[in-house]
Amino acid sequence: MNIMGKDNTTTTKEVKLFSMGCNMSRTLMTNMHTAADDLGIALKVEEVSDIQEMLNEGITAIPAVQIGDRVVVNGEVLDVSELKELLRRS
Repeated sequence: MNIMGKDNTTTTKEVKLFSMGCNMSRTLMTNMHTAADDLGIALKVEEVSDIQEMLNEGITAIPAVQIGDRVVVNGEVLDVSELKELLRRS
């Protein structure tokens, strides 16, 4: 889904979700999509389940989220308002 910003451009954030498919990971991604929709941001999500890649990125607990090149969530499920703030700052 493309979401148009105020200047008629599409705002897209690249996000990596590090998970093993657990309920916590699914809840985190649902919250992330809700936060992005509320802010008018499209997400391009890459799901990563490779343990070596997680270690290479410095992930110490799952679920984890990386926005751009920065890990912003590690081992917890944030609510929609917390994720909105992270998306605004990223």
